[in-house]
Amino acid sequence: MNKRRVIVLSSVLVGGLLAAVLGLTAAANAPTPLLPGITAKDEHPNGCVDCHVKVNDKQDYRLVNLPTLVKGHPDISKIVKTLPNGCELCHNGKGKAPKLSNVLHEVHFKGGAENHFVAFYQGQCLNCHQLNVSTGDMTVKSGPANW
Repeated sequence: MNKRRVIVLSSVLVGGLLAAVLGLTAAANAPTPLLPGITAKDEHPNGCVDCHVKVNDKQDYRLVNLPTLVKGHPDISKIVKTLPNGCELCHNGKGKAPKLSNVLHEVHFKGGAENHFVAFYQGQCLNCHQLNVSTGDMTVKSGPANW
């Protein structure tokens, strides 16, 4: 092997080693992500009903109010007992009602950084979903209706 080839190969190896060390150092210094229920306390163990609450008479974010905005939607206050699972009675992808997962993901992410869920909750999936780290199974958090 000629001297020039040895120098080039040595430079590549040293450069690659340096990049790997710097990359590992950066990863080690990166802040731990806040993953509700995994690396941080789960502030929303019941999902929807823990966020969508009545703050006062002028700020009522409970989900019982949303269907009133949709023409022809039935009153869910006497039908739905748990949220969001009870909504899948109709929003199951088999009838006229749109599939619940599609509706919820659109509402929570549409508008990007301007969306309240993205801006305030960083679009963190684990506010609505629960991950079983032993099995990898992901479920939707659900809680008793809050109306």
